[in-house]
Amino acid sequence: MKKLVILLIITSIIIVTLVSSTIFAQEKRIYNDGVVDYVPVGTAFSITAEDLESGIKEIQVSVDGSPFQTYTEPIILVEEGRHIIVYRAIDITGNVSRESIYTVVVDGTPPDGLVSVIGPKYISEKGIYITSESMIVLWAEDALSGVQSIYFKLDENPYIAYTEPIKIEEEGLHRAEAYAVDNVGNRTPTFVVEGYVDNSPPLVAILPKEDLISVNGKYYTNRDNEYFVRATDRYSGVRAIYISIDDSPYALYSGPFRIQSQGLHKITARAVDNIGNESSPVSLSFFVDVTPPVPEIGATVE
Repeated sequence: MKKLVILLIITSIIIVTLVSSTIFAQEKRIYNDGVVDYVPVGTAFSITAEDLESGIKEIQVSVDGSPFQTYTEPIILVEEGRHIIVYRAIDITGNVSRESIYTVVVDGTPPDGLVSVIGPKYISEKGIYITSESMIVLWAEDALSGVQSIYFKLDENPYIAYTEPIKIEEEGLHRAEAYAVDNVGNRTPTFVVEGYVDNSPPLVAILPKEDLISVNGKYYTNRDNEYFVRATDRYSGVRAIYISIDDSPYALYSGPFRIQSQGLHKITARAVDNIGNESSPVSLSFFVDVTPPVPEIGATVE
């Protein structure tokens, strides 16, 4: 019968009990990767033993190579990293069980996270701008227990698990929130970013300084008239304006200009905003008249 007692003592049971509070959408938990247990900081470890005959005198425990001490209360590990708990039981008649070894990794650090944008993006003092073609990529890594999941929400929608890059179709201001959780429940701070989805190209206008003169459905002006090109963009702002005169290659617009040669002319302009949206070309056609009139005098004798 004593042999049976020894076997029962050898199989002394270690029970891991968790003592921690919950967090939004997650709880602190124990995680096993198939090799070792990972636990959050503050986890309490309880050790129990039983003996069928004389009974248990004491349980002894050693943590990380320290001398054996009598176990009296749950063990709480607060230092992050790998720990080794060695424990044994002694019955009333002095029989000592074999030492059992429990290896555990304490993980008290949340994952490292990163948000990046693949595709069009523009950042200025006024904000962050993307288009509906831009992909928002969330990434996280954890050095100990590993990443359990990344969660995000857009505007007033509820949090959902992140599984693939995010695209935002609706133009305008948006607010995104995200955080990551590791396998024992450590959570990163919530990352919050506001930005604009800009899918609209700039509006472009060609503005003569002097109004063109309409004669029989055609527009005329003089050689001293100046031409301004204006562009406005609601969100990311105008990056550049380009002009073409009489179908010449486009050139960067830098300021007002004149067209002083006689004849029919055409100004074409387009603009690009800071996120890369390009306007359709707009054109203005007119005649430049540099030929003075030829007055004639006639005499009539009565």
